Amino acid sequence: MKLKEKINQFPKTPGIYMMKDKNGDIIYVGKSKKLRDRIKSYFVNSANHSRKVIRMVKGIYDIEIITTDTELDALLLECEMIKKIRPIYNKLMKNHENYKYIKVHKNLEYPYIEVVKEIDEDSLYFGPYSMEKKIEEIKEILVEFYKIRSCKRLVKCVKYDLNQCLGPCRETISKEEYNKILDKVKDTLMGKNKDILKSLENKMQDEILKLNFEKASVISNKIDLLKSFLSKQNIINTMNKKERIFAWIKLKENKIKVYIIEYGILKSSKIVETKNFNLININDLITEMQEKDINPKEKQNLINKDDIDFINIIYSYIKNNEEINYIIL
Repeated sequence: MKLKEKINQFPKTPGIYMMKDKNGDIIYVGKSKKLRDRIKSYFVNSANHSRKVIRMVKGIYDIEIITTDTELDALLLECEMIKKIRPIYNKLMKNHENYKYIKVHKNLEYPYIEVVKEIDEDSLYFGPYSMEKKIEEIKEILVEFYKIRSCKRLVKCVKYDLNQCLGPCRETISKEEYNKILDKVKDTLMGKNKDILKSLENKMQDEILKLNFEKASVISNKIDLLKSFLSKQNIINTMNKKERIFAWIKLKENKIKVYIIEYGILKSSKIVETKNFNLININDLITEMQEKDINPKEKQNLINKDDIDFINIIYSYIKNNEEINYIIL
């Protein structure tokens, strides 16, 4: 059967599609609410396609589909397949290569912070963040404000004389006092301490009153950067809480599909037949579904940068889709 004829027989239902090359390898995985329409769109109006899509379409020799009950099912399956197969044309998971962490060293007398790409077991980490070079600026703002050491080797330098460092190398501060300040740095990174924002906002207003608009603009940029960072950290905090979502979607007739999703992973789902979902005891339903966890997985201490894109996409889809109702468990 020719590919065009095969596509014409695809249903207009939710599901995922897998594009294959001449060797039978999957080169792209996608999802759609209407499979036939979405797949056809790759082969028409090519002038509006990106170069990546045009190049990909030229290499498509076969297409396989898996139908699902809802678009949410398709999204969950799509993410699972992309993570497992890593098709060459899917960019969904490739952002993780740019993610970085802020590392707070543990096994040092006077710990310092730095930006790293990978994690190990000997330190405390915050992230991962996709802000690339901006994360280095965040680190410098923290070091400047709290005056913690920025050197990897504890040697005397002019920063203490310039009032830019607490001077642990000169024993001007006890380990206990230094660690108290470092705790404030950690609280700031977690979004619990907003002292740095308040201080910068006050400084900006002072510069404006002095008509030093250029300095005020520099401070304003730092404030915007910190707010953007804290917004991202808030998302990461939510993910690290292993937020469990109970969601439900109305199907045809008197059927409703319910889901329990945790850490971006489908834990359980089922179709419920009812004329009035409000009459169902949700607590009993949730208990029943939790006993049938199809993806048991231990809680991780830190969100894995390989998973963060998927979790973001799935949670954003659920929370912004008018067809989906949900509660946080």
